[in-house]
Amino acid sequence: MAERKKKKKVTFREVLNGKIFESEWFLRNRILMFMIFLMLLSNISVRYKSEKVIREMIALEDSLIELRSKSISVAADVMKLGRHSIIIDRIKKSGLDLETSKEPPRKIYVEKE
Repeated sequence: MAERKKKKKVTFREVLNGKIFESEWFLRNRILMFMIFLMLLSNISVRYKSEKVIREMIALEDSLIELRSKSISVAADVMKLGRHSIIIDRIKKSGLDLETSKEPPRKIYVEKE
């Protein structure tokens, strides 16, 4: 019969002392452990970067909403200033000697040579 290898239990004390790093199992699987460690580090870094991007997106969305409302209010003010009656009132208040024309505008045609 083939000899059975004894399975040695790993105790908490061995983990704290660092003797687990000297074990045969760990030495055989050190490349796998290193790869797992690298994947964990990359996962943590990607998570923090994505949270940072999400926070920036939320801040930009809030500022976008604010800028949209400001744009709408400015457009309403511009539309209000463009009305004929308000233009006439502003001309009178500024003291300019301008009057509205009684004749409709005409097109001027020029013949080409």
